[in-house]
Amino acid sequence: MDKRNSLYAIYKFDFHKSPQQSIQTAADGIDGAKYVKFAQTCFASLFDKNSIDKLAKKNKKGEIITMLPNDVLAKADDIFLWRVNNSQFKDWWKRTGKDQNGFDTYEKDEIESNPYCYILIDNRPGIGLMAIEKSPAWGSKPDLLRDVILENFNRMLGDLFDLEMRIEARMNPKDIWDFVNERLFVHGDYIRKVSFSFQNPKKINKSKGMEINSAHLKAMLKTVEISDALKGFFTMEFDKNSNGKISQANKDMAEMVKLCSENGYDISITFKEFKTYRINDYVRAYYPLTFEVLHNFSIGTRDFDNMTGLETWFNLINEQTKNYLNESEVPTRRNKARK
Repeated sequence: MDKRNSLYAIYKFDFHKSPQQSIQTAADGIDGAKYVKFAQTCFASLFDKNSIDKLAKKNKKGEIITMLPNDVLAKADDIFLWRVNNSQFKDWWKRTGKDQNGFDTYEKDEIESNPYCYILIDNRPGIGLMAIEKSPAWGSKPDLLRDVILENFNRMLGDLFDLEMRIEARMNPKDIWDFVNERLFVHGDYIRKVSFSFQNPKKINKSKGMEINSAHLKAMLKTVEISDALKGFFTMEFDKNSNGKISQANKDMAEMVKLCSENGYDISITFKEFKTYRINDYVRAYYPLTFEVLHNFSIGTRDFDNMTGLETWFNLINEQTKNYLNESEVPTRRNKARK
């Protein structure tokens, strides 16, 4: 992928009264029910300064380990460009001298680095979209950063306005071939395993009479029938150099996918990064964005319609994802492993 491009995970956010009032708001007589109607304005007030104060990162025990540097780089028309740094420590060995035998001596030290990630926020009334960059600064896992900022936002909104925020990934079922293509060529992922599970048609009488042309597939189905088995399984494992053959151009593969999808059989594809995708799974929405759009937004560039490029980008996403579900609304499936 072009180094001037980045992928962004898309999230929807909204607000409600905090389920447990803080000591501070109780003492100040603040009732979140009165602020819900103006929640987006309350949220925007957190970005009034050039950075978010006390953006804390905690460890697994819930202990604050550091405050994260962050910068509000630009704001326009209720859209914010926010840069959030991570805090990472790496071992660093430095030479301290020589021992009595003349050999170099070293001692271990830690060095902190602060790689950054962009977060784009569309806080226009009725929209409430957030895009978090898929960045190595956060292990290429936008949900990790989402969880950090959500905890901080809820602490701030709870103390100031008795409000709580939700930030949920936008998800939608995706055609299996479109999804494979996206993982391989957009995300740079690769396939580790493909598994098919098909039941004996004679046992369930479910086949729609699909004509099968693949000799390999005919042989597998016949083996299941002759064996009087309930199910047949076929699994293939790959290395990262084999992905070119996992496509519709492979007629045997395409026919097997069609047979399984039309008869309710199971297909699972295990990727190195994404883990396991099953046919008709809901997957997270990602959209690409060029650094040029961010740069133009930061310097106030607008088009002939007086719109920023970032506003146009968010308008497109809002339209294309309007029928998507939030992650909490996605129907659950057995044995799913989704990232």
